[in-house]
Amino acid sequence: MNSFLSVARKHLLMFFLLTFVISLAFSQKFSASVIQPAPATLSVGRKYSTIERMKPERLRAVNADKLKIQKTRRTVKLQTGFGDYKAILHAHAEDSSHTGGTRPELLLAARRVGVKIVMLTDHVRPPKDFIADSWRGLREGVLFIHGAESEGFLVYPQRSIIAAHINKSFKSREEYIRLVKEPVGQDRGDIFLSHVEEKGDWDTSQLDGLEIYNIHSDLLDEAEFVRWLQGAFTNPDRLKQLENGLAEFPAEVFGALQDYLPTIIAKWDRDLASHRLTGIAANDCHHNQLFTVKAAGEDAIEVIAFPDPPRKITTKQAPRIAEMLKGRKVGDVIAKLDFDPYERSMTFVATHILLKELNEVSVRQALRQGHAYVAHDWLCDATGFAFIAERNGKRIGVMGDEVKLEKGLKLRLAAPVAGTIKLFRNGQVVQEANADKLDFAVNEAGVYRAEIWLTLDGEQRPWIYSNPIRVR
Repeated sequence: MNSFLSVARKHLLMFFLLTFVISLAFSQKFSASVIQPAPATLSVGRKYSTIERMKPERLRAVNADKLKIQKTRRTVKLQTGFGDYKAILHAHAEDSSHTGGTRPELLLAARRVGVKIVMLTDHVRPPKDFIADSWRGLREGVLFIHGAESEGFLVYPQRSIIAAHINKSFKSREEYIRLVKEPVGQDRGDIFLSHVEEKGDWDTSQLDGLEIYNIHSDLLDEAEFVRWLQGAFTNPDRLKQLENGLAEFPAEVFGALQDYLPTIIAKWDRDLASHRLTGIAANDCHHNQLFTVKAAGEDAIEVIAFPDPPRKITTKQAPRIAEMLKGRKVGDVIAKLDFDPYERSMTFVATHILLKELNEVSVRQALRQGHAYVAHDWLCDATGFAFIAERNGKRIGVMGDEVKLEKGLKLRLAAPVAGTIKLFRNGQVVQEANADKLDFAVNEAGVYRAEIWLTLDGEQRPWIYSNPIRVR
């Protein structure tokens, strides 16, 4: 039983980590620089633990409030001057033994949910080249940009760097950053800090941005929930609860873990004080959270958890398995759970990029400039959100830009639905309102960014994180 639980723990963690736990299982121990996980207490905006959120009545209540909010959605009138394109920046397909999804599957899902940009982050596996052997360019209206998850970063170089990985020719982070950013013609590569909870003291001054939301980070204070999940395959009531939840409220099940990550946001605010640093979302999607439970005899079940071989558990190890086996013959499927199809993980969170036109050069430039925001679109489609700077009624900048502190300067924000708007200056809230828009007269220099939170089932959940407008 212990052997199975160790595997089940890995895979159930992966369910909410979107498969990052495979690498965690073999990763090096965290250093002193790790941002420590929050204590096992309810985080900002919460009333319920994750286990409580998984109850049918909680899932139903969240779904009902979500639908009410979505029915109030309106087109935003405040204009940024750009188009709003949904992008996925941390995506895996056909790149490792623990990735279950394919690139055609990823493309189909992107088309179905309105994602226009997929920035792949293959696991580095020399001699396979994550640039030469990847997808690049438009495919059926979806722009693919090749890249890798490597050395603690999301990297999108302009040319192949696989030889450097094979030869281990870079000796430091700084050398690796320079390697990734090395220009080809008029453009250079791009690099973002990934899994920030492990890297509290890493220098970001030479980076283009960092992940301000990542499901891996969201799981670090969820030991009780992980134990609850461990027991699901040997507890018929809990297994049925999961099965019904996924059938009726798949987005709500997937979103049950969602939290605000204050330590990572605090690092972002600290680093923004000295340099531009674009906040992005990490989907870390693989489509590999598929679980099948089968009858394996009169007194045993078989749990098939991709990518490992089947594991057998007997009634001696877990007595309630007997209830699951009643009326079953060998090979009968007792339950089949698919937690993370690409469509679900893509709609959970996305990076919205502001563009004049959809091409790779524009995407790279927009991300460097911070012309982007992060949104949990599973709550409500955030497309059209605007955060701009005006002077005397004329737009002079959008999120990511820098503007001068002069008389008549105003920051304006508008969203498709009303929520709790929080405007920050240098990491501190300077104005808050329950509305779908906000105007703020600027009298001080600083780094201004915004968040919007939505209330569902009596809890506030973060919805939108803007990139900042810098006032100097």
